[in-house]
Amino acid sequence: MSFRSKCLMSMTGYGRVEAQLEDSTWVWEVRAVNGKNLDMRLRLPAGFESLDPLIRRKVKAGLVRGNLQINLDMSASSGDNDYAVNEVWLQTLIENAALMHKQNPQVLPPRMDGLYLVRGVVSESTQSAADPKFKARNKAVMVSLDDMLANLMQARAIEGKALAKILKSNVKAFEALIAKARICEGALAGNIKQKFEQKMMELLSEDLPQDKLLQEATLLAIKADIREELDRLDAHIDQAKTLLKAGSPVGRKLDFLCQEFIREINTLCSKSTDIELTQIGLDMKSLTEQFREQAANVE
Repeated sequence: MSFRSKCLMSMTGYGRVEAQLEDSTWVWEVRAVNGKNLDMRLRLPAGFESLDPLIRRKVKAGLVRGNLQINLDMSASSGDNDYAVNEVWLQTLIENAALMHKQNPQVLPPRMDGLYLVRGVVSESTQSAADPKFKARNKAVMVSLDDMLANLMQARAIEGKALAKILKSNVKAFEALIAKARICEGALAGNIKQKFEQKMMELLSEDLPQDKLLQEATLLAIKADIREELDRLDAHIDQAKTLLKAGSPVGRKLDFLCQEFIREINTLCSKSTDIELTQIGLDMKSLTEQFREQAANVE
């Protein structure tokens, strides 16, 4: 069964379902938090180990990332929760207590209700889920697991919707910074040309060897123009919009995209000789970190 819809999904969420069949009742519960991969920790009643691979396969069919704690609690009004008394162990305790009392009358004999609490005296009988007679119940248990996972996905979708709103707002703010960078003095073609010519005049006055002069001029030309970095940042913005529109699972791609943003911003800042442009670069870094922090919650 597929639980996925075309929207951005958070990795955090909670799901709970109660169900019943004949005299058996059970509760599924799941808590999910962020994770680089899909990690499941199952807590099942004794005797239900045979359901473990079925549960994992079903969860993997619907989820891609996140740390999940999945619990199943079972109870029965009759039959399945019979209790057994270890009469041999109980009799041994009674005889030992009587002997101690005989040897030392000050030692009071234990009460029966106290003896029943001794480990191993009373035990709950375990009904194996692998027993064919529980086939119908097992099927109902797994169907209710679908319901629990659907509840979890709904919770993740609600939080994912809030995340998408924040991330889209972040992208819009980043676009505004790119537009601002394009019109600041340090990015204007005329200013770039003027600074380049000024630096070239300084290099020519140093009477450098021709090969050294050519090398310095090439480096200067590369560092003078930051429009290429701004163009690549525009391309990254378009990719971010595409990913946010596509919906989960895009968390890893968004994280990788943040690295590409940082790389271009660092280059832009290293080239900048303009205070305003440098400040814009720092603002871009801040926005990218905010974006990365929110994207870390995306499946």
